Amino acid sequence: MPLPQLWSVLYFFMLLLLGMGSMLGNVTAIITPLRDFKVVSRNLSIEALSGLVCLFCLLVGLSFTTRPGNYWFTMFNDYAASFSLLFVVLIEVIIISYVYGIKRFEKDIQDMLGRPPCIIWKILLVAVSPVVLLSLFIFYIVSYILGGTPTYQAWDKDLGKSVVMEYPVYGQVFIGLLLVSTVSCVPLSALYTYCKTRHRPGTPERCA
Repeated sequence: MPLPQLWSVLYFFMLLLLGMGSMLGNVTAIITPLRDFKVVSRNLSIEALSGLVCLFCLLVGLSFTTRPGNYWFTMFNDYAASFSLLFVVLIEVIIISYVYGIKRFEKDIQDMLGRPPCIIWKILLVAVSPVVLLSLFIFYIVSYILGGTPTYQAWDKDLGKSVVMEYPVYGQVFIGLLLVSTVSCVPLSALYTYCKTRHRPGTPERCA
């Protein structure tokens, strides 16, 4: 191929733009709920908050560039992303379909688009999606329990190949903290909302 240096630069420039575009959505997803807290929005400007979030992400990302960085990345990728994403999506589908109500959600879509959603979308939201997501969630938990001690791939220089090894105790504790921290936002937010709306305005009692 002619001009290989040019294509090499363009390729890595494309990867840079792809990473920046992906992180833009991720950083926005972090900043938006943080701005909902009055303590944060009152004391930090949007620029300062964005800078702090980006700095935190930078420090976490730098840990993946160290010698054991690939193992930390594998740990985050296997236990911090997939399980929490599946859990959050399952809760969202259940809340929209059965707590908020499919009829109200259908009316909201009609107000935005000018027409109600197709019957297929309602069937997917009410029946298909909850069943599939719940099945995957149960399968994930059962596989995790039956799988025993979490393992990872490590390079054995004597054998010259990757071998399966069990995570040490501190690694298993860190995995547990990852799982708890990524899914705890849902029950904690629900508890906070319940405590906030438990008593009507004007009553002296407050939720501890």
